[in-house]
Amino acid sequence: MPDFDNPSVADILDTVGDLLEISGADKFRFLSYHKAAHALRAFPEDVMTLAADGRLTDVPGIGKKLAASIVTLVQSGTFPEFEAITSELPGTLVELVEVPGLGPKKVKVLFERLGIVSVDGLESAIEAGKLAGLAGFGTKTIENLSVGIDAFRRHRQRALIADVLPFAERIVSAMREVDGVADASYAGSLRRRCETVGDIDIVVASERPAAVMEATRQLPRTERVLASGETKTSIVTTGGLQVDVRVVAPSQYGAAMQYFTGSAEHNVRLRELAKSRGLRVNEYGVFRVHDDVRVAGASEDEVYAALGMVTPPPELRENTGEIQAAQEDRLPRLLKLGDIRGDLHMHTTATDGKSTAEQNRAKAAELGYEYIAITDHAVNLRMVGGLDLDALERQWESIDELNAHGNGPHILKGIELNIDDDGEVDYSEDVLARFDIALASLHSGWGQPRDVATRRVLRAMENPLVDVISHLTGRVLRRRDPIDLDIEAVMAKAAETATALELNCYPDRLDLDDTHLRMAKHAGVVITLGTDSHEATQLGYMTYGVGQARRGWIEPGDVLNTLPLEGLRARLKRARVL
Repeated sequence: MPDFDNPSVADILDTVGDLLEISGADKFRFLSYHKAAHALRAFPEDVMTLAADGRLTDVPGIGKKLAASIVTLVQSGTFPEFEAITSELPGTLVELVEVPGLGPKKVKVLFERLGIVSVDGLESAIEAGKLAGLAGFGTKTIENLSVGIDAFRRHRQRALIADVLPFAERIVSAMREVDGVADASYAGSLRRRCETVGDIDIVVASERPAAVMEATRQLPRTERVLASGETKTSIVTTGGLQVDVRVVAPSQYGAAMQYFTGSAEHNVRLRELAKSRGLRVNEYGVFRVHDDVRVAGASEDEVYAALGMVTPPPELRENTGEIQAAQEDRLPRLLKLGDIRGDLHMHTTATDGKSTAEQNRAKAAELGYEYIAITDHAVNLRMVGGLDLDALERQWESIDELNAHGNGPHILKGIELNIDDDGEVDYSEDVLARFDIALASLHSGWGQPRDVATRRVLRAMENPLVDVISHLTGRVLRRRDPIDLDIEAVMAKAAETATALELNCYPDRLDLDDTHLRMAKHAGVVITLGTDSHEATQLGYMTYGVGQARRGWIEPGDVLNTLPLEGLRARLKRARVL
């Protein structure tokens, strides 16, 4: 029985939750599975270790009963509740829930009335006209479902970096323990910190490839071995992820790391450059063409130096100007996790968070932060308990008490406002003026025409007390496409009004993307980083935002929350008017 990791167990819990919701089960019952899955994905410790130590209840949202089910799952591959619900409903119905435009209620109708159990079945039914006349499925809904099926298939091809990176790091650690291994690392899109990942590439330096191949076949999360040769083994994990492990000689390790890190476009440009210098570069080294003598390969620095440049950081290797910058030794000093002094976006139990302000503060103290901003939802987002004035007063009083008593990061009184269809936000200016920082977000209007959606954002930025626009495009990776915005107009207005744009670090958002970040930097727009945490453990998501920032060529001076507290206050837009 192969081991499970946190994402694979969380996926199973979500499956149970979705199927229970489709079946019409009590709301609190199916939500308990989703909450547990949500918390487990963010929890820093491995689920197998937690199960073995009897500490699954340390994960927020996992009680004794569910902990027992998870122990049974990791020991046997299943558990009674999962067996019961999948005997009642096909597990493939979960895929239908993920199609944009469908929810559990509509999926239940499709299943009960038409026997549709899969995305392929839905597509066939639409083509055959079987949905016509079905209650709740008008012509426009059916048209949107066809678009949603295409989006579902595009989004499902890759995994979130947060679901892959911890596992890749464990593989690397395991490889380094193999006798005869000199070094090991992950490469590919994961090393470039792409927001989604297709597979995991591991490069190992060793003179004993057979031992490495055997260790790869025995990795604890291996579900099956796809292929295994003398220097490369490919496996599929219990989470459905492909892992390719390659072994090279230590003298070739740098060249292999450079080659398999990519990107393809970066490598093509390097090969062109090498050719112009009478050289040839591949995964084994850099060679002189005229006599085939190898001149570099043991380290990446050696490879790039042979091509006349300093080594560009992996996150920049997309052939977007990094090679010329490396040749001229003018690469940016990219943002690092240690540059961040505080987290400017998080939620608490006052709205839809699972941790208190005090718990968030304690986690922030562990991370060494100087400050945090509590940014619960504003009043007009009623579905998550948006805060009215009375609730705000209570929260502000609580924050004042926390700041006055006890050690820890300073808590800023923040809010996440809602941008309505006219570009207005929830509170009057006299209320907005009482916050330390105000974020504003689009929480509705998916599918609006570009000019309408853009107008809303531009209008919100004209408010002198809206400091930051958060998760600008509203995308949810693997589930929802971004809102169609005139990004050039947004950047120009942000620069004009001194409105900051947030890089939302939550792994299924990572919004802004790397292209938008470069546009913001070019326009002189300041960036903030916030995890959008809904429980304290998620403050650790900052690392994914920093990786995204580095892909966008962002330096510490481009980011507001690299400043000390008083510097931050002085740079916020509201400092101009208050």
